[in-house]
Amino acid sequence: MSENDKDNKEYEFIKEQVIEKKRKKIKRFLFPTITNVGFAILFGATAALTFVILEPKLSKYLQHEEEPITPVCFPTEYPQEPDVEDTNTPVVTPDTAEPTPVIVEQSIAADIDDYLSMNDDIRKAAHEFSGSIVEISSSFSVEDWFGKSVDKETSTTGVIVYNNTKELLIMVSLDRVKDADSIKIVLSDDTMVEAILQDYVSEINLAVIAVAIKDIPEYYMSTLKPATLGESYTVSVGSPILALGNPNGYSNSMEIGIVTSKGSIASITDDNLELFNTSITDNENSDGIIVNMKGKVIGLITRTLKEENNEEINTVIGISSLKSILEVMGNKGPHLYFGVKMQDMTDTAKTEYDIGNGIYVNDVLSDSPAFDAGIQKGDIILEIDQLPILDSGNFNNVISEYQPGDKLDVKIMRINGSKTSEINLYVTLQDKAK
Repeated sequence: MSENDKDNKEYEFIKEQVIEKKRKKIKRFLFPTITNVGFAILFGATAALTFVILEPKLSKYLQHEEEPITPVCFPTEYPQEPDVEDTNTPVVTPDTAEPTPVIVEQSIAADIDDYLSMNDDIRKAAHEFSGSIVEISSSFSVEDWFGKSVDKETSTTGVIVYNNTKELLIMVSLDRVKDADSIKIVLSDDTMVEAILQDYVSEINLAVIAVAIKDIPEYYMSTLKPATLGESYTVSVGSPILALGNPNGYSNSMEIGIVTSKGSIASITDDNLELFNTSITDNENSDGIIVNMKGKVIGLITRTLKEENNEEINTVIGISSLKSILEVMGNKGPHLYFGVKMQDMTDTAKTEYDIGNGIYVNDVLSDSPAFDAGIQKGDIILEIDQLPILDSGNFNNVISEYQPGDKLDVKIMRINGSKTSEINLYVTLQDKAK
């Protein structure tokens, strides 16, 4: 080692060491830290904003869960009755209600303009209902004279009765769509959408078809809407009505008339349907609905539940009788089968047999649950599971609360000559075959 190296090593302890000031050191680390925090906040805000904007759209593609179907339910409207506790309020039924007298102080002669104005109002009411009526085309394979298979097209109209968020449910005559190779709703000359037969009741020639909402172009979907179902209990003779659909056999036709009679009953299995007649001429191709002047459906034109004395005029099933049936079909529920045809009892008959309630059994269907349980024609059904049976409508409401396979304790009165006896029988409900 040289002399100089020794001298340098000896004085190494006095080598200068530069130390940064503490403030400058803090600044050097503080700036990058603040910058990183700022970028982190910016990134988080951008990510959150992007998620909020894109999440609803992306979820439609990424999620496979279907929207829940809204169960079909039609509120039942009954004639309003006064509070039974209010003894000062007279009981007035629709058939006996007296109109409020109208005092005319000055007579005003109507002219042709008034007549035209009234017709414009009727035309507008029919036009507003057009979004609830759709044309239906059904294709059937049939054989021609030479035994060759050809397609036969049948056209009719149906009424949209419900939107369950997934499908439009359409009420239509069964014989127009049953056994069809294809069913389509016609939205325009070049736009048709496939439909399926969802459910039906052969006894009343009624079907419900379903159309997937996703298959309907958005423009047309915006013009379609379910009809408003009213009630038919208070329909009175002389009330003005509109017949829409194809009441005269032509699609999208309209007839104007009045209710000419009411009070008829069509007895079907386990229920009774109210009927009324109109002044509108009927034919074998008539289909459609009856609407009151408030734009509510009050009945369905029927070609199968007609009597001999009204072959040439519209016979109509009251919509109030059909609501529970439509709900079962719309919800794909079981068609409960008890197996009787019945008649409501008059007050005179109840007095004669010393009973306060009950329905008279007109017929028992062979091999039905009621037949197997031993119920006979002429029996009077008094109770089901200790619930009093008031009339045919009440009977149907009671059994609709059960399921196929449920066993019902049925109390009946059996009449044998001048003697009567009360018996309890057990009826096991079934799902009715179509």
